[in-house]
Amino acid sequence: MKKQFGLKRLALMVGGGHFLVSVLILPLTRAVGRAPIPAPLQDGMLGILYPATQMLYFPILSQALYPRHWFPGPWILVPTAANSLLWAVLLAGLAIGLRRIIGK
Repeated sequence: MKKQFGLKRLALMVGGGHFLVSVLILPLTRAVGRAPIPAPLQDGMLGILYPATQMLYFPILSQALYPRHWFPGPWILVPTAANSLLWAVLLAGLAIGLRRIIGK
């Protein structure tokens, strides 16, 4: 029973962390894009943030698996949360599979 509780806690932490980072990365990217910093530094930072945003929003948001007008304004957090839940379930499932393979 303790193993299941630990994996549920892991999934909750991964999902919550993913959701928080997903919500915060867009304002960070906008701030870097508008900041009066030297062009090479700005290009380097945007070169890191843009692929990170694509990875965080994959698959539900980046693949546009729903019509955008369904979630106007702050309602975009609903598919963002669903995306984070999907990541949490998949990573927790991966952790379960690895534990079974390793035998711990």
